[in-house]
Amino acid sequence: MDEPTIEALFVLFFAVFPCGISGYLIAFKRRRSLISGFNDNNFSNSKAFGKSVGLSLIFLSVFLALIAYFWHLRDLTENQMSYYVLLLIIGVVINYIYAIVKYRKKGN
Repeated sequence: MDEPTIEALFVLFFAVFPCGISGYLIAFKRRRSLISGFNDNNFSNSKAFGKSVGLSLIFLSVFLALIAYFWHLRDLTENQMSYYVLLLIIGVVINYIYAIVKYRKKGN
């Protein structure tokens, strides 16, 4: 196997699958305890908060899989791949902060 294929498989097994599985468990199986520091009492709508965080992780895993695929095809340079991954991570963090602000109980 060539180097981009090995790197794409590495991304797939150590980033895409864990993010996708965690996102599924958080969003659809209501395993919000997987979110670090989560406490149901701190949120007015903890189900919506968990769904927002879980779906953002699922979207992250889908787009990471696409990036890994295009990396495998050698359609992306290292810089392009880094920028896309950085943008994805920033998007997930912004969604997390937005969900905290939107669903946190007033007075906490």
